[in-house]
Amino acid sequence: MNIYLVSIILISLIGIKFYIKNNNEEYISIDNSSCIKGIFILIVFASHIMQYAIYDKPIDKVSVDLIIKLGQLMVTLFFFYSGYGVYQSIKNKGNGYVKNIPKKRILNTLINFDICVLLYFIIYMIFEKDFEITRFILSLIGWDGYGNSNWYIFCILILYFITFITFTILKKEKYNMIAMWIFTLFFYLLLSISKDSYWYNTLFCYPLGMTFAYFKDKIDKVLNNNIRYIIILIVTLIINIILGIYSDNIIVYDIMSCTFCILVVLLSMRIDFNSKILLWFGNNLFWIYILQRLPMIVFTYLKLNSRPYKFFILCFIFTVILTFIVNFIKKHQKILN
Repeated sequence: MNIYLVSIILISLIGIKFYIKNNNEEYISIDNSSCIKGIFILIVFASHIMQYAIYDKPIDKVSVDLIIKLGQLMVTLFFFYSGYGVYQSIKNKGNGYVKNIPKKRILNTLINFDICVLLYFIIYMIFEKDFEITRFILSLIGWDGYGNSNWYIFCILILYFITFITFTILKKEKYNMIAMWIFTLFFYLLLSISKDSYWYNTLFCYPLGMTFAYFKDKIDKVLNNNIRYIIILIVTLIINIILGIYSDNIIVYDIMSCTFCILVVLLSMRIDFNSKILLWFGNNLFWIYILQRLPMIVFTYLKLNSRPYKFFILCFIFTVILTFIVNFIKKHQKILN
């Protein structure tokens, strides 16, 4: 596991650029954001595989402890950049983009997800031979699942729906921002009644991303000053450390998930990632995130997880292969586009 995390660090250093005196103007560009998402989806892979194989050797301790400590924070940037990207698209394309959210964002995501659900369902039926119609139907919308990270898809779909409703009804941007936070809070409270905390403790990162996009020009002016930037960076880091100490409290964790996003964005203002490997993983985040558990589940059924390191390599290779297959199909089938 240590070798894997070191590999992520080395890959991240490929083509990296540091900005000392001024901020990188492209710090939240699609490419730089995708590279950052690439880093975190690779970490997510390590976190997920730890649920299927035991990595308890002393050499793995540092990495395993770090991944466990990071917890749900590793997915916060997925929500943040989604919120940021959606708002920027609405800002640039206007009502036309909002009207297309049900089709382009919700339906497209749901179709792609359901294709994966069918794959998980087939695997489940092969090994478990236990069919429950209710579970299957709920799995198609992400409320239930077959070990396929359904919670994230369900949440992002609802957040897209909230965005559609909010920006359709309200026309003033500042009211949209307020409404997004209120509706997300309402969604948060509903989930807290029936689901485990990992379903909802990162939700606020989505409206945070939208809010950041709304205030971006003003934020850039404030932070494009070395002294102010360093002070805010240090304060944000200290806040994250303090919140981390008390992160067992759900409200504290909710706040920390947002401050962690801010910390990463602040760092990205001075660090520009240019790794094509990270870019590929970031650009294929959806498929890697959804498909990675397939080989983990199959190889676990086949008892290959008893050899954790070979299990790790096999799962990683097959996840990449599956993603390449999807990309090949996307070029020839409109349904995945």
